[in-house]
Amino acid sequence: MIPEKPRMGRYRWLGLALIVALADQGAKRWIAATFPLGAGEAVSPFFNLVHVLNTGAAFSFLAEAGGWQRYAFIALALAVSVGLTVMLLKGVANRWEGWGYSLLLGGAVGNLVDRLVQGAVVDYLDFHAGGWHWPAFNLADTALCLSALILLWGALLSSVQSKAAP
Repeated sequence: MIPEKPRMGRYRWLGLALIVALADQGAKRWIAATFPLGAGEAVSPFFNLVHVLNTGAAFSFLAEAGGWQRYAFIALALAVSVGLTVMLLKGVANRWEGWGYSLLLGGAVGNLVDRLVQGAVVDYLDFHAGGWHWPAFNLADTALCLSALILLWGALLSSVQSKAAP
C-alpha cells in the first residue's frame, strides 16, 4: 500500500474533488450551449457527443421510476458528499483512498448540482458498436466508476500486503 505522506495535506484531495466537479459542470455547460436537448454529433463510428437528460442514476438506472428518485438521489448525494468531505479532512490512510474518495466526491457533487438546478443530470458521452449501445453518461459518472475501481484495487492491495507481512 502506498502510504499517505503528511506533506500532501488533506486539502489536496478536496481540491481534486473540486476539479472533477468543475470539469464535469464545464463539460455539461459546453454540451448544453453546443447541442439542443436531444441532439448530438457523431465523433467517430462508435462515439457520439449527445445532449440528453437523465432523471435516473448512472447509466439511466431508475430513469423511469416516476420522479421520487430525484429526491432520493439528492439526499444520497448530500449525505455521501458530507461524509466524504469529513473523511478527507480527517485524512486518508493512503493514496488509493485519497484518489478514490476524491473522485467519488467530485462525481457525486457534479451530478448533485444538475439534480438541484434542473431536476435531471446532463449526459453527453454516447458509445455504440454494431447493435450494442451503452447508455449515455458523463464525466461525473466516469469519476464515480473509477473511484469504485480504485478503492477496490487499494483494498485488494492492502489485503495482499497484510497477508504477506511477517
